[in-house]
Amino acid sequence: MALAEIYRTNTESFIQFIESIPDELFNTKPDKNIWSAAENVEHIIRSEFGTARLFNSETKKEPGREAESKIEEIKTRFSDRSDKLQAFGVVLPTEGKKTKEELIEKFQRSREEVLKLIKQQDPDEVCMKFKHPLFGHMTRREWIHFNIVHTNRHKDQIEDLLVSLNKM
Repeated sequence: MALAEIYRTNTESFIQFIESIPDELFNTKPDKNIWSAAENVEHIIRSEFGTARLFNSETKKEPGREAESKIEEIKTRFSDRSDKLQAFGVVLPTEGKKTKEELIEKFQRSREEVLKLIKQQDPDEVCMKFKHPLFGHMTRREWIHFNIVHTNRHKDQIEDLLVSLNKM
């Protein structure tokens, strides 16, 4: 499957999942140290908001560098949910109640902008504007896979949250 199609499928699947969350549970937190479904979604949006800008900034080809070399590491690191990764700074969700409609619209708009760029730009160029805190400089292709894997990790966290909320 082409990179753009993989991204589109992930986007549509996540939106359908968010839409299926009961409104009364969307902002519910079982305790103050666990993010609500809404906070998880906002975190994903805040984590991805700079992707289009990153893709349009300085890039370079690195001869001898495999353009997908970090994808397995990303998948491995983010699929291990026993590894508690700590978000910080601008990617943290904000305080207060959030609406599904607003968050879905922001997520979809951001993803559509990146989807256009996937079709126009060389996915194997390394983005130089920002170093990921865990993976360093990544190619556009690696960033796309990061966004997908990161979204899937939070989808799993939201599913666990909903199970725990339904047991309360």
